[in-house]
Amino acid sequence: MVSMRRLAGRFLNEDERQRVVGMVAEMERCTTGEIVPMVVSASHSYPEAALAGAAWLSMPSALVAALVTGSLFWWQDQLLWLFLAFLACFFPLALLLMRIPWLLRLFIRKHRAQEEVERAAVNRFYGEGLHVTREATGVLIYISVLERRVFILGDRGINERIGPHAWQGLIDTLVAGIKEGCAGESLCSVIEKIGVMLHIHFPPVADDRNELDNLLIAGEDGVLAHYGKATSTKPLT
Repeated sequence: MVSMRRLAGRFLNEDERQRVVGMVAEMERCTTGEIVPMVVSASHSYPEAALAGAAWLSMPSALVAALVTGSLFWWQDQLLWLFLAFLACFFPLALLLMRIPWLLRLFIRKHRAQEEVERAAVNRFYGEGLHVTREATGVLIYISVLERRVFILGDRGINERIGPHAWQGLIDTLVAGIKEGCAGESLCSVIEKIGVMLHIHFPPVADDRNELDNLLIAGEDGVLAHYGKATSTKPLT
């Protein structure tokens, strides 16, 4: 069973991480844009989903427990025992749901997940300083593993020429790849397509530098690990 906090760390294996970093570097040589894939385990803890799931799962468990104990100890028709059995099942199941990502995911409302992922992506974009580039040309590919959702966010320089609607097809491609177990391959494909788009609107210049890291992955403590240093010059191709 994979811990909730380890989801991001297991999202890409070492080979896939290197391929993603390499693809970002390759694409950034063709543009002044900065592409930053970021992987986090979850965008929210969703306590209400755990409580709702525990309630749904506790009732049948409580019914079975009450029937079994009732026949053994002559407690038939005593609703008190059914209530106590429900409580006995409810709290352990709530804790269990918080530790089993695929089970918790079943009780997370879709619109709630979308809102939290978008909110977290914006917070991370500014919180990690991804907006601090010379021409405001940063692009965040935000991947939240628990929700299996992706959000692509461009800085103001990007948005002046490439509208947010342009990202939806790429988001759909990456989400489909994640669900099919091809996360690394799909992410590289999306990075390549973004690189082509950026090249058209933001061609490379001689003194351009790699201003942002090429991959960010959240650890168990939520702190981002950085891959691909952000200080090297981008050689023109």
